[in-house]
Amino acid sequence: MHRLLPACLLLIALTACSDRSNSAPGPMGSAAKEAVALRVAAPDAKPRTLAYDHSLQLDAPEEKVAAIHQAALGACHAAAADLCEVLDSRISTGRNATANLRFRAKPAGIQKLIATLGQQGEITNQSTQAEDLAEPLQDGEKKLAMLTAYRAELEVLRKRPGNDVDALIKVTRELAQVQSELEDASGKQANLKRRVETETLSIYIQSTHARSFWRPISLALSDFGGTLSQGISTAITAVAFLLPWFFVLGLIFWIGLTLWRRRKPR
Repeated sequence: MHRLLPACLLLIALTACSDRSNSAPGPMGSAAKEAVALRVAAPDAKPRTLAYDHSLQLDAPEEKVAAIHQAALGACHAAAADLCEVLDSRISTGRNATANLRFRAKPAGIQKLIATLGQQGEITNQSTQAEDLAEPLQDGEKKLAMLTAYRAELEVLRKRPGNDVDALIKVTRELAQVQSELEDASGKQANLKRRVETETLSIYIQSTHARSFWRPISLALSDFGGTLSQGISTAITAVAFLLPWFFVLGLIFWIGLTLWRRRKPR
């Protein structure tokens, strides 16, 4: 955008035409940010401008964490029609098994994932955040329109007969720069629209409330031997560390006692 002023001066010098003016755009309105519940987005008269980010915490037995992880991946694969894709997938099996997943899909696909996971375990925490992208979307549309119009003007000027070589080189260089800015702005605008048209879902699976009564006890018993050996090794290390200090303190006590006896009057 900061290149438009010198570029317009270049056009004025090349065409020697009268000044051009653009009508100022009206004030832009932005929707207020609000927390929204999980839902399938219904089509509205005005386009959506909110980007939703959902978070889900699931509690399940340790032996089922891996199965739930695979079930979530399968549900995303089944929701391919809703543009579901896996953004992150991590799992830790064994003791204190946990899993982390992150998906992006259309609202209907997100609801299918939540329904599938709700049948696999207990949902302990669920939240939704929404970011209003109305202003960035409007700014992006205006920038694209201005760059597109400016590129068209440069194309007309480049094809005009009677241009000298120096003027043609300047116009071509400016046209290449405008095309690069136009492609960059188009990519950013497409990413904003993608965030609005799809939603993200972050899932964390753990085993805290679903543990049996005897599970902590069995874990403690299985760790008894290792804990005992660790305690013995720590005690031996402490004795080896304190033994030289006992010798030094005993020597100081003996010297002090000897000096005290010599200075004691008979």
